[in-house]
Amino acid sequence: FTAEWPDKYNSPRARSLLIRLTDFGVNSVALVPYGFCRAGSTEVRFNGRRAWERDAALEEMSRLAHEHGMRVFLKPQLWVPRGFPGKLVYSTDRETRAWFAGYEAFVEHYATLASRIGADLFAVGVEFSQLIRHERSWRRLIGLTRRWYSGPLIYAANWGPEFETIRFWDALDYIGLNNYYPLPDDLSTDRLVEKVRRVHRRFQRPVIFPEAGFPSLETANREPWDETPRKISLGEQARCYEAILRAFYPQPWVDGIYWWKVGSNGFGGPADGSHTPWGKPAMEVVARWYRSNIRS
Repeated sequence: FTAEWPDKYNSPRARSLLIRLTDFGVNSVALVPYGFCRAGSTEVRFNGRRAWERDAALEEMSRLAHEHGMRVFLKPQLWVPRGFPGKLVYSTDRETRAWFAGYEAFVEHYATLASRIGADLFAVGVEFSQLIRHERSWRRLIGLTRRWYSGPLIYAANWGPEFETIRFWDALDYIGLNNYYPLPDDLSTDRLVEKVRRVHRRFQRPVIFPEAGFPSLETANREPWDETPRKISLGEQARCYEAILRAFYPQPWVDGIYWWKVGSNGFGGPADGSHTPWGKPAMEVVARWYRSNIRS
């Protein structure tokens, strides 16, 4: 549940939409405060005056979610202008240490907030594919985070090599996969399930998808991350949602899926080709599965 202009967190529309999610069987929401880091810079900036996810608003949205029976996943992540966190890479040990020092302050701030708001899950990182090789630094950060926040921890790995090669899953409570793995045109999921199951078996941790989704566009299954404008296909998005839920929802080692994304301004609907399921058949697919008794 992301903050989107002009209805930032804790606006009347954001509050109303958050409550409406329960109509679809949703029992947990991810709140996503952003920090900022430019590629090539080690400076991590966050919680500034112009932030759309101010601490007070996060506190109130968390209170509202809990009041309406939903758990709260606090998922702070970095926005990298003209790039993504996987673009962050440093050529010297000094630069790497400087970045981790700045990022540690970012995590401390939001882990302390997570403790204060009673968050039910906290992410120590999101898709740092070029930085995960610094295993000792991540293990140190995870240890520090447990001092600031006593609840369960997860890291949200990008699909592919990052998810499949991380070595510090054992230090966390959950294995986190941002699931944008391509699906074949017949939407078969057998190979995907086995790929995820292998990581689960190796580290003996339950799996959560901190992100999963497909745009409502033709051939969404082939590159689920891609919103390049093309012909809208609400049915294609819904079929892909159905395939993922059929494959993973009954698995006892999968503890949750957070769909990317519903925005606080309610964007979506049948003319929208983006990833949001809001106002589209995919949201009804979610509701049907979440209201089922398969997991009971």
